[in-house]
Amino acid sequence: MQMRLVLAAVAAVAACAAEAKVATGTPFADNMVLQRGRSVPVWGVADPGEQVTVTFAGQTKTAKADAQGAWRVDLDAMPASKENRVMTVKGAANAEAFKNVLVGEVWFASGQSNMECPIWGSNPRYRDGKGGIMTQMTRRPFIRYAKNSRVWSATPKTDWKAVWRDYSPESFRAPNGYLSACAFYYALELYGALDIPIGIVDSSWGGTNIDAWTPRAGYANHPELKDVADYPVTANWDKSMRKGPIGGAQQQPTVLWNGMVAGFAPYAIKGFIWYQGCHNNGEPFRYCDKMHALYDGWAKEFENPDLKLYFVQLAPYAANWFNLQQAQSQFAAEEKNASLVVTCDSGNLADIHPNDKEIVAKRLALHALKQDYGFADIVDQSPTLKSWKVAEGGKFVLTFNDATSWYVYNADRSPAQGFEIAGPDGKFVPAQVVNKMVGGGTYEGGAELVVAAKGVTTPKRLRYLAEKPWTGALYAFNSGLPLGPFEIDARVPGENRRGPAVKMDAALAIPELAGYRKVLQANLPAGGGFKNAGYSFDETAKAGAYSRVAYVLELENRDGSVDWAMASMDAFTDEAARLGVPAVLNTFYQQKVAKLTVRSNQKTVTEVTDFDGGCIEFFNVNYGTQKGLPDVGGSADVYDFNDVAHPAKDGKPGYGSMQVHNWKGGETVLAYNCFNGGCDVGLGNCPGKNPDWTFASNGGQYRARRLTVLVK
Repeated sequence: MQMRLVLAAVAAVAACAAEAKVATGTPFADNMVLQRGRSVPVWGVADPGEQVTVTFAGQTKTAKADAQGAWRVDLDAMPASKENRVMTVKGAANAEAFKNVLVGEVWFASGQSNMECPIWGSNPRYRDGKGGIMTQMTRRPFIRYAKNSRVWSATPKTDWKAVWRDYSPESFRAPNGYLSACAFYYALELYGALDIPIGIVDSSWGGTNIDAWTPRAGYANHPELKDVADYPVTANWDKSMRKGPIGGAQQQPTVLWNGMVAGFAPYAIKGFIWYQGCHNNGEPFRYCDKMHALYDGWAKEFENPDLKLYFVQLAPYAANWFNLQQAQSQFAAEEKNASLVVTCDSGNLADIHPNDKEIVAKRLALHALKQDYGFADIVDQSPTLKSWKVAEGGKFVLTFNDATSWYVYNADRSPAQGFEIAGPDGKFVPAQVVNKMVGGGTYEGGAELVVAAKGVTTPKRLRYLAEKPWTGALYAFNSGLPLGPFEIDARVPGENRRGPAVKMDAALAIPELAGYRKVLQANLPAGGGFKNAGYSFDETAKAGAYSRVAYVLELENRDGSVDWAMASMDAFTDEAARLGVPAVLNTFYQQKVAKLTVRSNQKTVTEVTDFDGGCIEFFNVNYGTQKGLPDVGGSADVYDFNDVAHPAKDGKPGYGSMQVHNWKGGETVLAYNCFNGGCDVGLGNCPGKNPDWTFASNGGQYRARRLTVLVK
């Protein structure tokens, strides 16, 4: 017997030792649904050595409780049955009898607020649009649901019982707690297609991260998540323990698995549906790894190596999810038992909780019907990129899986929007599908799409739905499923680099930094704002006397290579503690600097030595495009190397800027902006409108962003 079950049993035995009665685990209650077609574990606690007998559907199984009081039997696989039968569990002194037990298909529904969003409720901004109708008219006695309470726990919690209800207006009334709308419709779709009992368990909690839902076992084969696995989970959490996406007690790794799911494992289930990601948007390049850990942990704990996971890609909203959406797509491509639902056509830019959950659930159900239930003719996958090439005339020619041809559907049947192409300068401009459009908004060319941008004759990059409004209206003709966000990079690796690709720390070993000593190092967050905790190294108190200061910004790309720039200059303050990010220091430096030296592995950054044309803009306030220094030049129309600061009258911090410039060359050397949200980072001039990277909001495109401060 697994150690997890033994430990769970010990806790339960302690709770019921005074009565010395046999007891069953969390899932076992009246009205439950058991999984068909696979062995069904039934478990619980009793006195050590006590014999327990389980009887159901003509089967009788016995087990003897071990030294800790834990027992378990496994019922043989059963066919689906709508017959309401009784399961009995009998010990030496007592018995339990569970009534109205069905056999069918069992699924879990989990995630954050868009999974939790109820079928109906008191908040019109947080419920399904048709839920008021559906909860009045839906009577499906062979669909049963369990809605788990919001509970977090530092250790696995097994001393609670599920409450199973049928689909009926009486069940859906308060105070029972409204079922997740996604779960409601998903079960309804499966029942309509299969005509067998369906069980759905709703364990969801708004505003939660993926880490909290991941069982400890999920981290076993993921050393890249060691920092998450090693987080000191505690029942006495306080604000000083904030780290990354962990901003509250219920966001600690494992705690929602412990409190809301662990009690069900290893209940026999087919799989789980998942809708989450907003809370982890600040770390998109870790999300694929975290999805693997989540899946691995659930599959292990539910003892089901073929456990299915069908999950929802984030829908358009006022925030940019593009990089996290790419991570979701990557995981779907890597995990054979997982599939992704694209929702780029069903978001709401004014509300993070779109109220049409039925379309989401129908697309989730497509995966199950095709992959699990024998509906071979269904096309369940949204189109994905199969191949691409750059053709004559600067056109991208794209082919796709799961698309025979294309059509556009939106209010005015206009051509597909959302494509962008960048040339060698890296600046993205709007692009168009150039396939001929025929009647009804349908494109010629079959599965192939040809995309081009006016004025870009040498295309280097293409992306789709990376910029606001992020809403797609391009569909595969054969399925009616939308094309989701994706990108293509046609650049030759390192074509803008001086020398070969390098890794982190290479920049710190350049000859120009000989004799310098490191005083600060910070892993810059892609989102969520910079805090003191952002410093992974701080020896400013030991800095001693110095006359030179150097800043090194390293940006790790998706392929693991690192772009970097170093700027050193004569010291502009003798207080080492005031050399760091202005976010927490409330420092203000906007001035020329002497003897600027610049080195970079990027050809777009001009290298200089002891140059007299350098300046810095370090401040923790808002700023405008107007010129802030009288004799430095710059433009009054764009954010560049000479802007004007606008301190708030109430003294509160603002957007923030930490920039080093070669103002005589009209060039930004390195920049880190926006200390209170999604950050901007860059080397050289930004190819967009603002050369100093203001409003670029591009921090999430890098796997890591590191700033190091050195003195000499």
